[in-house]
Amino acid sequence: MSAPDRPRIRVWDLPVRLFHWTLVLLIVVSYLTGRAGGDWMTLHFWSGYGILTLILFRIVWGFVGSTTARFSDFVKGPMAAIGHLRELLGKSGPHDAGHNPVGGAMVVALLFAVLVQAAAGLFAADTDTGMVNGPLSRLVSDGWVDRITALHKGWINLILLMVAAHVLAALVYLVWKKQNLIAAMITGTKPASDVVPPGQPAPRLAFASNRLAVSILLAAAALVYFIVR
Repeated sequence: MSAPDRPRIRVWDLPVRLFHWTLVLLIVVSYLTGRAGGDWMTLHFWSGYGILTLILFRIVWGFVGSTTARFSDFVKGPMAAIGHLRELLGKSGPHDAGHNPVGGAMVVALLFAVLVQAAAGLFAADTDTGMVNGPLSRLVSDGWVDRITALHKGWINLILLMVAAHVLAALVYLVWKKQNLIAAMITGTKPASDVVPPGQPAPRLAFASNRLAVSILLAAAALVYFIVR
């Protein structure tokens, strides 16, 4: 059977896929504008607000969204992660509809890391010139502003390392296990052979409505607007 004729299973909903690629874009924009400084800082702040909105949306979607979007589907604990690594080293498998236990742990870690970075940006400021000030920097003392600003400048390096590890893992799956996780996050589908072992039934996945996702996103945007204003 040729590759285009292989049966495929829908695993990712549209909100998760849009969240993923929009977050990638905004992180790139935030990093480049932060390095550029000057007039680019206006865009830097707006991209940061967008990132914070997305993270808040994803946290809520992790509880009320589609099956593969829910934390309960991929946060499995250390023993499940060890079992997945054993499968990865074997000749067959692994078979996962959504995030595997190791990838799920990385997702949670990335969400936390990006949330810390975005939240720190709200309090960060250039206390020397006073030209760049986070919207909440006036609520804390100069000493805390300095500490949070240092965190904001240094924490991005941790995020970049985590993103690099995330990309490397996807490439390992592509080259070693012939599982294209990147394409799945674009199309929303995976070959059935990547999801279920031979002879087993396909998983029963439930998909939440896009209207619910839009409602949560608008609520997250309103909350961020209220915070920064």
